[in-house]
Amino acid sequence: MQNKSFAVIGHPIGHTMSPFIHTRLLALAGVAGSYGVRDIPPEKLAAARGKLAGLDGFNVTIPHKQAIRALLDAVEGDAAAFGSVNTVAVENGRMTGYTTDGVGFTKALAAAGVPLAGRVLLLGSGGVARVFANEILRAPGTELTLMIRRHAEERYDEPGIGQAESEARIARLHARQQCFVETLRRGGRTVEVCDEAELEARCRNGARFDLLVNGTSAGMYPNVAGCPVSQAVVAQCAAVFDAVYNPGVTMLLKYARALGRSAVGGMGMLVWQAAASEEIWLHTQFDPASVAPIVEAAEMNMRLRFGNVVLCGFMGCGKSTTGALLAKNLGRTFVDMDRYIEQQEGCTVQQIFAQKGEAYFRACERRACEALSRRTGLVIAAGGGTLIDPQNAALLRETGVVVLLDTPYALLEERLARDHTRPLLERPDREEAMHRLYEMRMPLYRQAADLTICAGNGDAPALELAQKLEGAAK
Repeated sequence: MQNKSFAVIGHPIGHTMSPFIHTRLLALAGVAGSYGVRDIPPEKLAAARGKLAGLDGFNVTIPHKQAIRALLDAVEGDAAAFGSVNTVAVENGRMTGYTTDGVGFTKALAAAGVPLAGRVLLLGSGGVARVFANEILRAPGTELTLMIRRHAEERYDEPGIGQAESEARIARLHARQQCFVETLRRGGRTVEVCDEAELEARCRNGARFDLLVNGTSAGMYPNVAGCPVSQAVVAQCAAVFDAVYNPGVTMLLKYARALGRSAVGGMGMLVWQAAASEEIWLHTQFDPASVAPIVEAAEMNMRLRFGNVVLCGFMGCGKSTTGALLAKNLGRTFVDMDRYIEQQEGCTVQQIFAQKGEAYFRACERRACEALSRRTGLVIAAGGGTLIDPQNAALLRETGVVVLLDTPYALLEERLARDHTRPLLERPDREEAMHRLYEMRMPLYRQAADLTICAGNGDAPALELAQKLEGAAK
């Protein structure tokens, strides 16, 4: 049986997750096939039709979702209604376009146990928001409130763009937004529309929503500190869905979880829309139980590729040495958390313990975790006590992968025998205290870690870990 050939096209497309996801879905379906990446600039799209027609199917991402229609023989379903295609099936050279965004959205919500019902607040008016709006209004009994950004002038504050062109762009944007709203209302459904300020005022006055759906790019990598609405708005929503999948835990989801709300990230949607593409190509079906591990693996892969690598382990395990070597091997920035705290506080860890106590130092660690978890591309050597706090572990895992350096206890004893920089060991019963601390901390490290590596002497741990991380990211 001949292997099937699939791909994703876009420009630029270096950070796509599609090959990772589709390779696993093909294996799940029992299909021998390959899935590649084709970076096609807009001006070369038409010329690529012949090669694309030689595939068994392909996905389409920015900036080709609308332009690809001119090359297709047919467009089906919602793709025809919205003028946007993300999936193309090829049969005997005939290309048919579809969109699976809506299916991905509804199946991701269902898999998370979040109902698409009641009062729904939708943020945004772009392509993905239009798909969401369509699915929301299809659901029985839903009421849609649409938050549209009215004042977008800063988007066009670019070098070389004069005032006239800036105003023309803003006018075109507002016209598209108005057309979007009118299209939604043609179905006879009531759609409330507001801007950011109006939404904030409504929420302050007690307006509540059953579900908030973010269809904007706010909070997306690398601008991971962004959020489309305030905590006050999130507090008025029973559940939150964020289409952003990188990072896996956006600031919007952080706010929701801190308030005890149901919070669903965008990776499930990304995987389910990929599964829907393969259902079209392969005439097969995927069940939620089989897809769930792929969602989990994709989230792990994303944290490996775009997030931080956090090294944890008992004092003396070699986190700083291994971290510096690993950062060099991976081309990342190395951060020793203890040194980071010392820079923030203007004194050494020993001085912090002596002058302000352990509780103050643990608060410093929490602040460091909060700050570093909002950065990317780091190798972080966490302090020995950092990961024993589950909240710190959760913070660091939001945008990173935690790796335990598991070092033989005898080697730790040897390394720490003449080390008097560890405040928790500076006591008369040093050996007994160290062993008690080790027995208490190691289970917590193992619970927090995504990966474990045996760490001994020399450069081997850093080299082995670099190879493991690179392999896991493929």
